[in-house]
Amino acid sequence: MTKVDTAIIGGGAAGMVSAITAADRRKRVLILEKGPQLGRKILISGNGRCNVTNIEADKMDHYHSNDRDFIQGIIEKFSLEKTISFFTDLGIELVEEKRGRLFPRSNQAQSVVDVLKDRIQRLNVKVVLNCKVTEIEKYSGGFVIKTGGKELFAAENVILASGGVSAEKVGGDKSGLEIASKFGHDISTLHPGLVPLKSPLSYLKRMKGVKTVAVVKIKGGKGKDGIRDHDDLFFADYGVSGFTILNLSAQIVPMFNNGLVNLEVNLFPGKTQSELRDTLKLRWMSNPHRTLNNSFLGILNSKLVNVLLEQLGFDGQKIVGDIDQEECNKICKSLTSWNIPVNEPRGFDYAEVMIGGVMTHSINPQTLESYICPGLFLCGEMIDVHGDLGGYNFQWAWSSGTVAGSNLS
Repeated sequence: MTKVDTAIIGGGAAGMVSAITAADRRKRVLILEKGPQLGRKILISGNGRCNVTNIEADKMDHYHSNDRDFIQGIIEKFSLEKTISFFTDLGIELVEEKRGRLFPRSNQAQSVVDVLKDRIQRLNVKVVLNCKVTEIEKYSGGFVIKTGGKELFAAENVILASGGVSAEKVGGDKSGLEIASKFGHDISTLHPGLVPLKSPLSYLKRMKGVKTVAVVKIKGGKGKDGIRDHDDLFFADYGVSGFTILNLSAQIVPMFNNGLVNLEVNLFPGKTQSELRDTLKLRWMSNPHRTLNNSFLGILNSKLVNVLLEQLGFDGQKIVGDIDQEECNKICKSLTSWNIPVNEPRGFDYAEVMIGGVMTHSINPQTLESYICPGLFLCGEMIDVHGDLGGYNFQWAWSSGTVAGSNLS
């Protein structure tokens, strides 16, 4: 039986950082990873580039849970500034892109994994790959960990960092949640998050492959301006995706419990219905001979506008010089407040994160140690915390992993 001070179940973002933090404090650390390599989810993130964090990572509005105070305490302990310093020390130079997203200058997620692995090796952390933990037993001196390979490990402390059920192709499953549940932790309802959404609008299939920039708003959302996002909108045969949809999906998906959700799309961000009317009138006056479809050449994707106008009942072949005021108003209203119903998310394998997890009331918000089972710590995605798209979920992993690794007995 291999004996260590701390056994970490899961070699993803949170697991690796918790291992580094614990080993820096002279702990004998073991990582048990069920897959063939460390950091598999890091490698596929950001289209293989890894959105490490965000310049707004300290702002609580970007994180979601049933307990906002729980999140704030963890982020404050390992803030954006500390995160940047940590990765700079490892050799990763971060570069800011749109929406405050921070990527490695190398544009390679592999470089992030490699520097983390390098630090893990330097700190003599033992790593066992292809090792699925099947059971953890608590006894007076710590824990005994059983694996599918019949190996036994003993540890004074255990950190559960095995993630959630998203991205099954790179190891997502319920194993860590099941272990936490056996110890008495409550698990909230699980939903796919940061995920494309399906729509019953069959004509969206004809727009497949089109990407445009739009403002997408959840109809009936709270607040003066509602819940909205302004970025890429992508059309697929199943429905809609793109940054706007992925980012809003974490709030939309739980709404499906009450039925279909309607999205309001403005294909001309920054323009109201009346402002778009003024724009079109000028274009139509300059080229009164053009058809309605052709009048949008250069400002909207033709595949999108042709199908949309047809489905909304407008004659795309009508000459714009013959369009009256009432028709113009209807067109402008349709293009600035297009209704797209969505009725379900794509599955967990298409989701970037899991919504839900181990409920926070059973976890010490100062240390991430279990109230139910002393010596057991939890971090990362398996806790009922998720962030917006744009580096916030990695920030939660770095922060929570560091807090768990720094509070071991």
